[in-house]
Amino acid sequence: MFKIFEIDLGSAVLSIFILAGFIASAIAFVKLAIIGVNYIKVNFSKEEVEIKGNPKSKSESKGF
Repeated sequence: MFKIFEIDLGSAVLSIFILAGFIASAIAFVKLAIIGVNYIKVNFSKEEVEIKGNPKSKSESKGF
């Protein structure tokens, strides 16, 4: 039978922090992927508008 006194506290804490690190890494990867997809989507939509006949001057398209 499993008793609470048999748990190695250091091992449990280390395992929890390792699991938290994996979860944080996954969240960061998802955020970066979303930012990348949105960046590509915005840039392609700007190029499509310029191709269709609404060219912007270079001073208007600079910046964020």
